[in-house]
Amino acid sequence: MPELPEVETIRKQMEVELPGSIIANVDVRDRHCFVGDENTLVGETITKIGRVGKYLFVSFASGRGLAIHLKMTGRLVTPIYDSRFMIHEKIDYETAEHTRVVIMLADGRKIYYWDTRMFGYIQVCDNFQATISNLQMKLGKEPWKITEIEFLRNLQKTNRAIKNVLLDQTILAGVGNIYANDALWVAGILPQRLASSISLTEVRKLLTALHTTMERSLVLGGASDNTYRDFYGNRGGYQNEFLVYGGGMCKRCNGQLTYGKIGGRGSWWCERCQA
Repeated sequence: MPELPEVETIRKQMEVELPGSIIANVDVRDRHCFVGDENTLVGETITKIGRVGKYLFVSFASGRGLAIHLKMTGRLVTPIYDSRFMIHEKIDYETAEHTRVVIMLADGRKIYYWDTRMFGYIQVCDNFQATISNLQMKLGKEPWKITEIEFLRNLQKTNRAIKNVLLDQTILAGVGNIYANDALWVAGILPQRLASSISLTEVRKLLTALHTTMERSLVLGGASDNTYRDFYGNRGGYQNEFLVYGGGMCKRCNGQLTYGKIGGRGSWWCERCQA
């Protein structure tokens, strides 16, 4: 699933490319992935691209907008095949089997929503600001916006595994399986530890670890261990620097990493270096 670094990478690229663009037409090829009347989007002018947690928001001059969630396997791409961009694969999204929605712009460009499992969606929002405000009320703060004390108090309220708490978007928005695994290893905390047992010192280490791993991924354009591609159709680079996610040998002690499922999600940890 695209996590905060992946979605933020897409947002930044969209912010460069799309403001001022006018929607000429929308081709909805699969209704499972589109909510609303696509015909009402014709003539809308894109003004800004925003993000809340793992959600993307496209603002229109009219005050309306689009909410987009890529979920597990969604891509939002406008492929550019030239020497400025390091394209690793060329897919004809116009005819691709899993292209679900095509947004045509007045300047001739096309934005493709591609999704193999169809968990994600594009939603037309008439009351755009209310949609964003309602979502912000449901989600927790992002790792850079929550204080150590706030986070500690949230952890003290639950006896769930700390890994599960990190993935709970109502407590901490934007963190997914990749960065939860890697950050816990950096902080030296076992993923199955009870959240209520985490000390303030460990909270500081964990938040710092989340910052550093996710900021590194932002520099590298996200992680493409599965289906993620950025707005130009490129792979990210963080998958080449996974710390424990995906398994292998511990980069600290060189011991074999342990694998198990916590809350139904694949988890990796070092029995020596995490406690």
